[in-house]
Amino acid sequence: PAVSQEREPIVDIFDEKDRVIVIAELAGVNEKDILVETKGNELTISAGSAVRKYSKTVKLPFNIKTKLKQRYKNGILELVFEK
Repeated sequence: PAVSQEREPIVDIFDEKDRVIVIAELAGVNEKDILVETKGNELTISAGSAVRKYSKTVKLPFNIKTKLKQRYKNGILELVFEK
């Protein structure tokens, strides 16, 4: 099957006291195909497989410092950043 058009994943942002948790739905891709980039307060998540492509940039309410954790399970990407 041909690659369908690029989609925006559903992204939820949870702003906690000392960290921010970002959850993105990226069904149908492998963890190795996920690219997470940060620049200032912008977070870009992109992923692609033979059948699905995703890309989304979100602005966070602060400049991103350190990525504390990245986990991908059952199509859900969880990122934790220090603020």
